[in-house]
Amino acid sequence: MEDDDIINNGILTGDELEEDKRVKKVLLLETITKNCASSPHDILQQINDALQDGESNKLDAIVLCGGATNFSYKVFIDQKPELCVFAKLCFEYALWNPDRSAHYDLLRVENEYKIMQQVASTAQGCVVTPLALYDIEHDAQHMKLFVTEWSKADEQFCNQFIDGIVDPRIGPKIANTLATLNLIKDFDPEFNKNVQPCMESLLEHMKAVSLAAIKEPKTRTDEYLASLGEDVVTKIMDANYANYHEADCFIHSDSHVFNILVEAKPSIEELEDFGPDGSVTLCDWEMAMA
Repeated sequence: MEDDDIINNGILTGDELEEDKRVKKVLLLETITKNCASSPHDILQQINDALQDGESNKLDAIVLCGGATNFSYKVFIDQKPELCVFAKLCFEYALWNPDRSAHYDLLRVENEYKIMQQVASTAQGCVVTPLALYDIEHDAQHMKLFVTEWSKADEQFCNQFIDGIVDPRIGPKIANTLATLNLIKDFDPEFNKNVQPCMESLLEHMKAVSLAAIKEPKTRTDEYLASLGEDVVTKIMDANYANYHEADCFIHSDSHVFNILVEAKPSIEELEDFGPDGSVTLCDWEMAMA
């Protein structure tokens, strides 16, 4: 959601939104600064050392995206930008919603942290290591600050599709990462079940769109649906909905090309060229469930 949408649809003015951003950034930087010295992770220890070495280093952050129920940041030492982490600050309610009783479930963030811990250790560098999950209280609001390593891959996978040339090293790495997730043996079938209503609404929407396409087919996919007929399509969609509620394994639920980061190309002029490492990172695990 863009800033204009938050202002137009919610209860914040432009000045209030900027002040909200400023306050949240201060909370973010204060929390990481206060806790990095006690962290067992090397990158947070290095950030702490840089802040303590007397060279007037400062911790800074830039917003990458967000604004509705969270902000995502790149957090870094201003004079040593290679010392950086990713952070996501999540709040209990959406800024665009004037109803302050409508809460965003922060349990989703806790579960994202847990599942990433479980997969990152075995997914061969395709999942960034989660570093910390902090609780923040401010102005009668409860927030969660989720910190991870900074991904070595830094470009959305969708860019390769747009170029029409896909790095052949990426597919097997994504497949192995998802297989690692799917093959976890001991799991709670109720894990992150609070995300199900969101996904159920998408399945219902897909069913409605598919049945509407049968009546007025405009594309090759529409024509195929029409050839199957309304009864068959309805059975397929209903079976898909029922299968969604069978907790056989863990799934990511959101592993599309915008949530996969890959190594940026060395040169935009040579579309066939890819970086030397073929790095890939699967992101946004907050919808992962059984």
